[in-house]
Amino acid sequence: MNILLDARTAIPRFPGVGRYALELSCALAGLFATTGDRLSLICNRAVKRAFPENTGIDVYECDVPPDAPDACGALGRIVQAAKPDIYHTPNRLCGPIPGLPAVLTLHDCVPVKCAFETTPQERIAYLTSVGSALKACTRAITVSQATLADIADLFPGDAGKCRVIPHGVGAPFKPTSAESHAAVAKSLGFSRPMILYIGDNKRHKNLVELFRGYDRAREMLHGVRLVLGGFGCKPAPRHTRLIREFGLEELVTWIGDVPEADLPALYGAAAAFVMPSLYEGFCMPVVEAMACGTPVACSDIPASREVCGDTAVYFDPREPDSIAQALVTAATDNIVRNRHRAAAFDKVRGYTWEAAAQATREVYLEALAAWQARASESEKQL
Repeated sequence: MNILLDARTAIPRFPGVGRYALELSCALAGLFATTGDRLSLICNRAVKRAFPENTGIDVYECDVPPDAPDACGALGRIVQAAKPDIYHTPNRLCGPIPGLPAVLTLHDCVPVKCAFETTPQERIAYLTSVGSALKACTRAITVSQATLADIADLFPGDAGKCRVIPHGVGAPFKPTSAESHAAVAKSLGFSRPMILYIGDNKRHKNLVELFRGYDRAREMLHGVRLVLGGFGCKPAPRHTRLIREFGLEELVTWIGDVPEADLPALYGAAAAFVMPSLYEGFCMPVVEAMACGTPVACSDIPASREVCGDTAVYFDPREPDSIAQALVTAATDNIVRNRHRAAAFDKVRGYTWEAAAQATREVYLEALAAWQARASESEKQL
């Protein structure tokens, strides 16, 4: 098989999808070296440098973003050059190609499931684009059972095309040294001990209720500060007002986008990691924190229950008192922390990009067989 994987979303404004595309590309390259398959990758100039010629990947440079006016034209030219058997789009913005079997990865249903942060026009656009992509693709991948359930609810006629393949966690995400913890704190400008959040500042991330819960917990936390980072993670006016109202200015630090190389030490430096979201598709930062040995406090929502199992301290994301109790437990209760840390190491062993690549290849084979069967049936009818 020759697989054309579209990694045009591997740019800063698509942090989660971009990470998925790059990690899966590397894992597929390693797998295909043993299976004899061929991987063709569409990416921008910066990503291309990460794949030297001896990796066995055919890299097609494309600096046209997937949502640009000329995106379809640029993709068509690459398809003519690569002559793939299957096109894999890791984002709904990169639509399937007519006349070619396609695999579509769906990560979440945020625009509809979090309607409080989208307009009716945005929700209609999402439903239209995903609905069209699902109908056009041969097979689809969802990153969790939780996302599959949402897809089945919104698009029941096409849910049968979906296969669940969880994300992996990269090799760098593992326990790190105390020296690296001190160094990353110094370089990013915060003091320890601290509770860490990695993500953006969208409303469904629920940072307002996190601040309310942290304010109620602060006396029991005895100076453990709150540090927030990630692409797009900056204080919105609603956050600034609340922090000022609670007098948290000296206890809350915004560190913005974090260099990839610093993430393992940053997770390791935290007394606990918190994910207060009202909705998630997979919770990748949670898995990375678990792999680094950091206790996790997270919302009791389907995706986090699926990903973490019994390795996290759960809370009701709409109840500040519940958040406060979970923060204190995750950051200070050593019996719970040690139990969860040991269980988390066992849990994350199942999240590898190698396993994701193997399962993804099986979906490629299934998609190709379905496409060929459909073509054969069409020929018979003629």
